[in-house]
Amino acid sequence: MLIDVVDQYDAEKKALFRGVLERTLLHLAQQQDQKKILSFLCKVGILDLDEHDKVVVFWVPNEFILTQVKKFFAKPLKEAINEVYNPHFSVKFVVYSKFASNNNDLLVDIKKLLNIKEIKKSELKSEKSIIKSELSEFFGILFDPKFTFDTFVVWATNNIAFSAAKAVAAKPGQSYNPLFLYGNVGLGKTHLMQAIGNDIIAKHPDKVVVYLPTSKLIDEIVTAIKANKLTNVLKKFDDVDVLLIDDVQFLADKDKTQEIFHNIFNDFQLHQKQIILSSDRPPKELVHIEPRLKSRFALGLVADIKSPDFETRIAILQSKLMNKWEDLDFNFLEILAKYIKDNVRELEWALNILLSRKAILHKELGQEDVYECLKTLGYTVEHSADATQAAVASNTKWTKNYDLLVDMVAQYYWISVQELKSESRKKEITNARQILMLLAKKYFQRTLERIGDHFGGKWHAAVIYAINNTEKKLKKDQDMAHDYEVFVDRLGK
Repeated sequence: MLIDVVDQYDAEKKALFRGVLERTLLHLAQQQDQKKILSFLCKVGILDLDEHDKVVVFWVPNEFILTQVKKFFAKPLKEAINEVYNPHFSVKFVVYSKFASNNNDLLVDIKKLLNIKEIKKSELKSEKSIIKSELSEFFGILFDPKFTFDTFVVWATNNIAFSAAKAVAAKPGQSYNPLFLYGNVGLGKTHLMQAIGNDIIAKHPDKVVVYLPTSKLIDEIVTAIKANKLTNVLKKFDDVDVLLIDDVQFLADKDKTQEIFHNIFNDFQLHQKQIILSSDRPPKELVHIEPRLKSRFALGLVADIKSPDFETRIAILQSKLMNKWEDLDFNFLEILAKYIKDNVRELEWALNILLSRKAILHKELGQEDVYECLKTLGYTVEHSADATQAAVASNTKWTKNYDLLVDMVAQYYWISVQELKSESRKKEITNARQILMLLAKKYFQRTLERIGDHFGGKWHAAVIYAINNTEKKLKKDQDMAHDYEVFVDRLGK
């Protein structure tokens, strides 16, 4: 991209870049402290969305900010872009001092976007307000306003979960406590949890509501133990009325965290305070988590969310288009719904890609654009009617693209591709690496030498050992076998 042409951007392109940046910042704010985002990203914008090289180019005003943004936000920004725009894009940072002024029309008002206000304790009206402010600063709480019950599409296999979520929001602590939601990746568990939180905040302003991904809960506890401040952290939970913990399966093998969370859970139950949990599997199938925790998870209501049918996938696409004030040919929605069967999140990714193409290319979209979008997401697309129907029927990903599988496994275990290719012997990294080696041999017909080269130049004998060892583990380790089946299912085998 030539930076010299930035001055020639029209209003539509600038609006597109700001829109992507706003969604990125909103997603980022769910995991990061708002004040930190405001400090480092207030003068950072999107300079280009390079569809050819699949790169989002962020500009910063000077070298100092460039250093700080790379240090604190390089990985989080990439993960946010992958979530809200395109799962296969990387990020790049460039210094562009010309846009350092506050009136630059590519900038986003982060204070307004995230509703960040200067709060003085003398101005707060109640003790609850003070508690909310302090907890928000401590945990970095932020609920995404787009996740509501109204924007959640209900279908036959998520209706119980949806109804239970609304009942909990209406009477927190009285209906279905705890509420345990489970289902595969991308089916709306996080949306439903955030909708509960948003609804309680609106209807019960006296309630203190905290949403925590399990990874953040673990980080908070580990940091507190190292700093000898665990008591301080636990006291913070005393002031919480509603606690939402996302992806509790990641508590596996975290013995100390499980023990602490067991105590937090018991205290919430004793005081009839609401707990909502989510996982990729039901409580009884959680492995390497203490039985006493699993039994408590199932004390209230356990509700699953399964994949939507074809008509519902169409409805989901239409709903998301309405929320974006956009429109697409119904035939395009049918094509997307036929190929993308098991992941609602991928349906939104597909829409983001198509709408971005429409905005950047300034033309009406055709079926060719829809097929290119599906290819970008890793789906096999043929243009003959028979071939297309065959692909639709099998819903099979492009299995020859092994790198897509590696990326998916890395994201599933919350590790990086670099860690997979390293010499690390951490259990989750070793398991993921060995599963990938077995899949490479079994489904991609890769030679042992090529598999070894892919994972940092490992010897022929090491690859054989890894594959044989994995096959033995799959017969004994229920958790690992579950994960392996998830990956095989995504391959369409």
